[in-house]
Amino acid sequence: MKFIIYLQKYIQQLFQRTLGDFQDIQAILSDPEFKKRKIRDNLYACSFVACLLCIISMTGFVGTYAPRAVGAVLPTINSTTVYLVIFGINLVFLACFYQCLREVVKDEELLDDLVYVFLLIDSSLACLSFFTTQNGSSFFFEYLLILILVYLLPIYDNIKVLIPIIAVNLATTFAVIDVTGHEVPWQDQYDIVLFYLVCLVIIFSRRHLALSFAQVRMTLRSRNEEFYQRSRTDELTGLLNREALREDFEQYFGKALCVMICDIDQFKFYNDTYGHIRGDEILSVVSRLFQKHFGYTGVYRYGGDEFLIISFMPHDGFQHYVETFQNQLCKQPFEAVQRHPTVSGGYTWGYCEGAVSLRTMFAQADQLLYKAKAAGRNRVFGEPFDMEKAEAGLHEMATWIEAELPAKQAAASEIKVT
Repeated sequence: MKFIIYLQKYIQQLFQRTLGDFQDIQAILSDPEFKKRKIRDNLYACSFVACLLCIISMTGFVGTYAPRAVGAVLPTINSTTVYLVIFGINLVFLACFYQCLREVVKDEELLDDLVYVFLLIDSSLACLSFFTTQNGSSFFFEYLLILILVYLLPIYDNIKVLIPIIAVNLATTFAVIDVTGHEVPWQDQYDIVLFYLVCLVIIFSRRHLALSFAQVRMTLRSRNEEFYQRSRTDELTGLLNREALREDFEQYFGKALCVMICDIDQFKFYNDTYGHIRGDEILSVVSRLFQKHFGYTGVYRYGGDEFLIISFMPHDGFQHYVETFQNQLCKQPFEAVQRHPTVSGGYTWGYCEGAVSLRTMFAQADQLLYKAKAAGRNRVFGEPFDMEKAEAGLHEMATWIEAELPAKQAAASEIKVT
């Protein structure tokens, strides 16, 4: 009874492992990068095969006129004709592969089909080498040489393609042998069977290695993408961070934008009164609402409790989402908080010409944020982008800072002396 239970568990585990491996293989085969890499590698491999076959056929063609050349074993078809056919067909394919590698043809399915048509034709032409065999030489040497190149250099990721290639090759081979009446010794037949077994082992081994390397590349790519996204994302809120803003900066140039800067009103009060854990919860809730209404792209955590939103939406649509956000925030439940959190902000809209325009839009939105704070908080002010007005506001702010700074430094010095 225990043996049956153990056997059942083993079969179940084996089935699950096989199913998992099959799913992994399907994921690899459907990966766009793997397809491109496999097609490119096969194009190079088939170009090499075509080039070698052209060299072999031309060498054989010249050899038929050598002084010591003897008669062919199968004179049914002239040897020079066979070599010229093999040379001509492979020369055409070599020219096609050259154009494909120059990316003249970009259709991946067409490129894949071209590779397999080439392999199918050359595996079928291999049996023509029987007619070039001279008396006293090996009957199967050139045949096996061609098949080694065809079977072992490309990567057969699709087993369904390999089966008809081998089937057509075997059918044409035995048809030629049968029609010509050539007697094949038992040892040669045995060697042919061993040759196909060895080729199949090597084909499946190379396929397994190719898929394994592809899986490693996919895993590394996935982890690199994950690390890249983490480097762009604020861990607490899930919003984009300043690093992401630096990377995305240029994508906003030359477009009509809405830019909003806002923050949580008196956020320090929540941290001081309820603790930083409760403050982080408030930040997370507000961030989720921003993501819900403005999407994941273009929503940045600009500072501690400050947020920056850059949107391609028209002004009317953006204003609607701002109002909806404010309404949803008022309805949002916050546990163990007596004063309901609110948000104040300022936004501007207009055409962004470049880096200077975008930074000036930030400045204008920031000025409007301060106006909203001064007007009583829990509100968002907006106005169209005005470069001169924003620069004047920056100048006023700089003048105010310069005027206030000496007084603050003097007060600080008095405190230290005391």
